[in-house]
Amino acid sequence: MTVTITIAFEAGEGCRDELVDAMIGVIPDTQAFDGCENIRFVESVDQPGSLLLVEDWASIEHYQRYKAWRAESETSVLSKGLVTGTPETQVFNPLL
Repeated sequence: MTVTITIAFEAGEGCRDELVDAMIGVIPDTQAFDGCENIRFVESVDQPGSLLLVEDWASIEHYQRYKAWRAESETSVLSKGLVTGTPETQVFNPLL
């Protein structure tokens, strides 16, 4: 069953541009990963540097394999010191 994953995070002080560029650079790998159906990367109009990834995956298992791959390959942009605090991940099931 398809799941939607949201990951909300804040750019660290003075890191917004570098973080956005880094995220845009790795999104093609995410899109190409088995099970990724769609991905959007958006920024708050009211709070620049407040960022959100919205990803649709074929199943939670596909997403978990993707996360494991990012961790193993050490290619997660969110772990490179460009964000402040801890990214907040939520998993949603479609209702419609």
